[in-house]
Amino acid sequence: MVLFGYMNAVIPTAVAAFREFPNASDEEILRKLLAARIDRTTASRLVEFLPMAYCRVLLADAGVKFCDRFQRKLPDGKISPEQALDSDPLWAVALSFAWAEKRSGTSGKLLLAVAAHSSEFDAVNQLANQGTKLNDIVLTPTVFQWQENGPV
Repeated sequence: MVLFGYMNAVIPTAVAAFREFPNASDEEILRKLLAARIDRTTASRLVEFLPMAYCRVLLADAGVKFCDRFQRKLPDGKISPEQALDSDPLWAVALSFAWAEKRSGTSGKLLLAVAAHSSEFDAVNQLANQGTKLNDIVLTPTVFQWQENGPV
């Protein structure tokens, strides 16, 4: 319950950073969250999870098949075994927040401002621009480039 309360306090800060700085890199968004006194691990997960959550909410009715697993690039350059997204409690909170915004009538433009930071959104967009139908797209697990507590 403590995690949920904390996350409800910090997620709006992270969403606002994505929207206020649409061209910022993930590292720049991370620095803004750290400056807002969000702990490094939580801030790193928000930079990774919020765009994915918003992408999935934005494209929920498009027919894209998203994977419910992820991997992480390890310090030695290898890729971790797959993990379920819902193995991290922050994933569920981020996804719930994104759905709540959509249900409350938040504009597609504002949802897109966060979703556009997602590598999944980029992949779907590239495939669609090449003529692939959205309902034919099946995504593989995302590979996060950062370690658990963010970039080195």
